[in-house]
Amino acid sequence: MKLTQRGKDLLKASLIGGIAAAILDVRIFIALCLSLVVCAALSEITVALTSTRNIEIIFENTHISCFKGSQAQETVRVVSKRSRLVTVTVSEIRAPDGVEAIIDREDPDSTVFLFRPNYAGRFVGLSARLELRDPLGLFSKSIIIERNDFVIDCYPSSLLKEIQASRPVTLSLGERMGRTRGGGQEFHSIEEYQGSVERKNIFWKKIAAMPDERLLVKVRESNIPKALSIGLVRGTQRQDDLRWFDLACEAAALLGKMILEIGCDVVILFSSGDNIERFYITQLSDLAGAIMEMSTASESSIDFVSELLAESDVFITGLKEIEVDLIASSVAKKPAVLIEDYDAFPRIIGTTAIVFNGDQDVSGLVTRIVGR
Repeated sequence: MKLTQRGKDLLKASLIGGIAAAILDVRIFIALCLSLVVCAALSEITVALTSTRNIEIIFENTHISCFKGSQAQETVRVVSKRSRLVTVTVSEIRAPDGVEAIIDREDPDSTVFLFRPNYAGRFVGLSARLELRDPLGLFSKSIIIERNDFVIDCYPSSLLKEIQASRPVTLSLGERMGRTRGGGQEFHSIEEYQGSVERKNIFWKKIAAMPDERLLVKVRESNIPKALSIGLVRGTQRQDDLRWFDLACEAAALLGKMILEIGCDVVILFSSGDNIERFYITQLSDLAGAIMEMSTASESSIDFVSELLAESDVFITGLKEIEVDLIASSVAKKPAVLIEDYDAFPRIIGTTAIVFNGDQDVSGLVTRIVGR
């Protein structure tokens, strides 16, 4: 609680007027000064008794989203049970670390804020600082209301990139047709014989009907896996590492888009509390939401690490994490995206791992995991 400048001026005027009235024995002026003091006291009590129990802040949407590098808009209204006695305005919105909150415009009934996330990921909760004033403008008080139901989703910018993903030429057997030449069972096309092609694929019936002596072969279609899994392995030191989670989201977006373009479904795995969460993605529109859920992953216990590494076709982790022997041994055997840590000194980085700082091409990893 504090006096406004107007309150200070009124206090001084009442004090000086009271002293002058007492000296000059002007009783009506004394009564006027006492009335002003009583009004000021009532105003002070009214503001002092107003608390968060009497005020509610209402958002137009409690869940907003945008892409990294852009901004989202939100309108905030204040509902007060004592609106006739106390004026309430929103003076500040404090968003989670990594998100800027700026007042865009103010109306008598609402305030519009712009939220600008600097990192990809999900940001939960905010606090609103409210300024309370009495009708006479003599006293003011600030209170803070916390809202843990407010969510900002900032999608990685990789989701907006054009991906030129070609279906890899592979001899692996999978559950889905790859629509390119390979080692599957379905007929794909007829081509001229090359020395590297097995003779059992020579199309003798077609050759017998041809006027020339060209050798033709039947080309079978490649098979690709129905789904490929991307696992996130998070260490205990990642609680407030916004940059790390930002890069993990970007890497998951790049891998996920390429896998979907090839024709496979995507499974995103990560630890959450006492469970491992699994999100099955069949189309691009679902990928962003799964990545936002992934950005809230909890630290991976040793038991979860083993399960995540076993289920993942490719996994995302950090250079600090592979200082752990279990993770390091998996990096030596399985494709991985390693988020760059400036102060990490891993003993080993596998030949199928990429140290990622946001600019690296991960298409080679996708080709490897499809052809495994």
